[in-house]
Amino acid sequence: MAKVRFTKEHYVKMSSLAFAMLIANETISTKMGQPLNIVDLLHTTTIGTLNDIRLGLAKQIEKLESQDEWVASDYTQEKLESLKKQKELVNLIIGWKRYKLEAEETKRKKAELTEQLKNLKESTKTPEDRIKELEAQLAGLDAEEDF
Repeated sequence: MAKVRFTKEHYVKMSSLAFAMLIANETISTKMGQPLNIVDLLHTTTIGTLNDIRLGLAKQIEKLESQDEWVASDYTQEKLESLKKQKELVNLIIGWKRYKLEAEETKRKKAELTEQLKNLKESTKTPEDRIKELEAQLAGLDAEEDF
């Protein structure tokens, strides 16, 4: 699987678009017409649903762009710009979520490998090494009891 390239610039752009959406109290509708606010998009919506929303926005953009630009109203142009920003935001959220999933997987794998390494090191210790460790621990406990 290819590594997700979600950069600091992507994060800044996503944050800017998300903040604008929050301040304007905007929502993005799903296929079923359910409105989703920025919190829903960031934290409760799956990547699959976000991809469906992105594709729906792309179709709406294509439909508006195919209209005759000479008779398009100001409202149509504003709607087109709004849809483009929403599509970009949804796309950035998808990238952010994939980046977070990849980071969690890497962290889990690192912990698993660290545990395997620890177990391997422990299994290769000789009885004399284990005896020395236990004696050092006992000596440390005895020293703590003395005042």
